[in-house]
Amino acid sequence: MPPAENGGGVFIFPPIRTPLSRGSILPAYAILKYERTFVHVDLWRQAPPSPFWELTMGNREKIVEAALHSFTHQGFHQTSMRDIAQAAGVSVGNLYNHFSGKEALIGEIALRENGVFAEFAAGLLADRKRPKQALSIFFTAYHAFVAEPDNVQLSAEIVAEVARTPALAEPFSANQRQLTEALATTIAEAQQTGEIATAIAPLPLAQLVLDVIESQAWRQAIFASPASEETTPVRLLEQLLYRHP
Repeated sequence: MPPAENGGGVFIFPPIRTPLSRGSILPAYAILKYERTFVHVDLWRQAPPSPFWELTMGNREKIVEAALHSFTHQGFHQTSMRDIAQAAGVSVGNLYNHFSGKEALIGEIALRENGVFAEFAAGLLADRKRPKQALSIFFTAYHAFVAEPDNVQLSAEIVAEVARTPALAEPFSANQRQLTEALATTIAEAQQTGEIATAIAPLPLAQLVLDVIESQAWRQAIFASPASEETTPVRLLEQLLYRHP
């Protein structure tokens, strides 16, 4: 579902309770405005699931949420299936009825990530007449996702496991292609309107943009070195990409 526009150019990205693999895995939503951008990130719960949470979710959903929390705060290899079952409030047998192991849970994470990337893609393509504004909104929202410390920590766990088990990589690669292609489409439209120079083709430029946002966000989370407003990756990308009169 594309983001809805709420008067005055405000796009509301609906709540997403799914992970984002390239640099972040975090339930979040963003409210962003053309002239001045606001981002609200609904941070991942630090506490174990509450009784109300258990009553309002099915077992499969509780298991996945518990796995995400455990992988983030204990590490993938330090987390056992029994740990996940206990955190989810289900029996070990019930857990295995849903997932054959932790690798299967990673596959579920990739599936959920697909939903996140679909939301980002929809946001990029929602207003084809204003690609520059769509790009600026995306830069800010994506950076907010990938810069969260919990996102970085959980993403590192997933990336390490995918590197050890290449068979797990394909769904994540497909998700990345989806996001990259949507970004490349919007960049191409901005090039057609003359707002971005055509020196670099849209697809490699989209890949470069994602690399810049992700690497800076990870560095910021790991080394705790927040940039000034003038030197944030979003501002620098806008200065580098957009043609100025």
